[in-house]
Amino acid sequence: MAPRVSSYMQDTVYIIRPTDSLARARNLMLRKGIGRLVVIDDNERPIGILTITDLTNALLGHYYSRPLDAIPVEKAMSKNIITIEPTKSIKTAAQLMLRFKIGGLPVVDPTGRLIGIITRTDIVRAYADRFTNKHTVEELMRPAFAIANRGHSIYYLSKLIHMDPAGKIIVVDKNNKPIGVITKRDLAFVTIPPAKRTSRGKDRYVKIKVVDVYRDKIVPSRIYLVPTAEDIMTPDPVTITKDKDAAEAARLMVMEEIGVLPVVDEDGSLEGVLSKREILLAIARS
Repeated sequence: MAPRVSSYMQDTVYIIRPTDSLARARNLMLRKGIGRLVVIDDNERPIGILTITDLTNALLGHYYSRPLDAIPVEKAMSKNIITIEPTKSIKTAAQLMLRFKIGGLPVVDPTGRLIGIITRTDIVRAYADRFTNKHTVEELMRPAFAIANRGHSIYYLSKLIHMDPAGKIIVVDKNNKPIGVITKRDLAFVTIPPAKRTSRGKDRYVKIKVVDVYRDKIVPSRIYLVPTAEDIMTPDPVTITKDKDAAEAARLMVMEEIGVLPVVDEDGSLEGVLSKREILLAIARS
């Protein structure tokens, strides 16, 4: 019998109200290390989802000029919410996530009340438990993926990441060896420390003098250089080879709390990627 949603869903759900600000939502995501919040009404029924993608789109799109504490969650959340009941199979859950291009499904009881959530990570955990020796990494990996060099700017990365089906960028060195991974979370929560120094001991900002024409003063100011892939990537990514069992790769993703594994050859050169999306595809087609 196919495993049910009830076997892999999470009972703890982080929620937010539609009138709360995006600043509160962002801080909650940061504190809890999560990528989505379920938006509920006064009857504890889900009415929307706010993801890192929604947050990023709001900041880069229509609301780019407004501070986060002035933007209510309801302006940025995804309103066409897809839910699932705990008796449904994980195959159905995977199919829904892929069809609607979403990373999580609120789990509801027959009255529509929120009782849990199932995410891509939970589906990957189910694959690790139930699909040993079903596929190799090579059978599931994706040969086409988003790739960047360490010097690519954050502006280029923000465009590139939306072109990748899994929303991930692999950063490589000049020998095509993976040196980092960039996710939508990295772009949404990017912060450049004010006194970070380069390997040559120079600050990443430039001190200049600016004339304050209203007070007739010359005041010091700092202008940051454009952040690059090297500034925001997660370095030293966990990798895997294509001959490994895909269930082993799924266990690695869950254990390391990552969403993608660069697939490398025996010399460490990049050959492909295996993400949670490919694991969901395998379950959806089973």
